[in-house]
Amino acid sequence: MSVARELGPEVANVDRDWGNFGRVAGAASGALIGLLFVEVLPNRDRITQHPALRASALQALVVFMLPLLVATLLLTPQQPSWVLGIELITLGGVNWLALAMAGRWKWNAGNELHSRLARLLNYTSPNLLTTLLVLAGGATLVAGHVGGLYWLVPAVVLALIGGVAKGGCSLSRIRTDKAGAAQGLSGYSCP
Repeated sequence: MSVARELGPEVANVDRDWGNFGRVAGAASGALIGLLFVEVLPNRDRITQHPALRASALQALVVFMLPLLVATLLLTPQQPSWVLGIELITLGGVNWLALAMAGRWKWNAGNELHSRLARLLNYTSPNLLTTLLVLAGGATLVAGHVGGLYWLVPAVVLALIGGVAKGGCSLSRIRTDKAGAAQGLSGYSCP
């Protein structure tokens, strides 16, 4: 049973509206993942030599994957809203775990974040905030409120913007390091 049929005629357009959102979010996320791969692959030797860059590239990929997976869940036909809620909660938990692991690898690589702003962004946006928004959306759906889907809008927007910022910052460090992966990265402070 779809979300619209389950909740009655007052939300009869939810499936159509969220399907469109899912298609747009999935397309944008897929395009950005493709661009990330286009930029990372030619520089893979430099990235593999520097653990902090590997962790940053992984974080950017995980952040970009979130909107793609949210879109996939939204476009799954004929599922009850509580099932979508459980899927979103699971996705939020897995996303948080993947980001935490990548962040720990960056920290273990000796990547000290010198800037107060870089430290704040590393711990809050988009990593923690996007995950919390997806978890809130899932929990609200499980509680029976279709309005929980609206939590996904800022989650997707922040994930796309944050992934671009994280990926761009990491990749700009790769480009400035033409002599070797370790040279010039001691002050590396991308969030």
